[in-house]
Amino acid sequence: MEFEKGFDKFVYDGDTIGTKIDGITYEARIVFDQDSHIDDDDSHNIDQSVTGCNDEQQAKLLAARKAWSKDEWFYCGIVISAEKTGIVIGKHLESLWSIEANYPGSDNSYLLEVANELLPEAIKEAANRVANMILDLQA
Repeated sequence: MEFEKGFDKFVYDGDTIGTKIDGITYEARIVFDQDSHIDDDDSHNIDQSVTGCNDEQQAKLLAARKAWSKDEWFYCGIVISAEKTGIVIGKHLESLWSIEANYPGSDNSYLLEVANELLPEAIKEAANRVANMILDLQA
């Protein structure tokens, strides 16, 4: 039970991957994270005494910071949704935010790992929602 095909090496807001489990189609979607910023933590700080990095690591962080300022990479969320036979079970069953997308030197394989880590909880939530839909129909 997982997403098999990952996201592309270069991703955009709205890109998706999908899988079908027990007749339910699950989709992992990349959503631009407007609430995350490069200055939210110290990992890309321009002050090397703050990052604690050696000179080589600091140079890579500063290059990544420059790339971020040119919109070459961004922070995103991975959002899991589900539907069955055209009926939406949930547009936002599970998610994780503040993930680096298109980060310099990355192939974005981490995005697939995140989607697969979120999937088991999304499956549980989808099952609960389907059960509640059935109860509502019987009432």
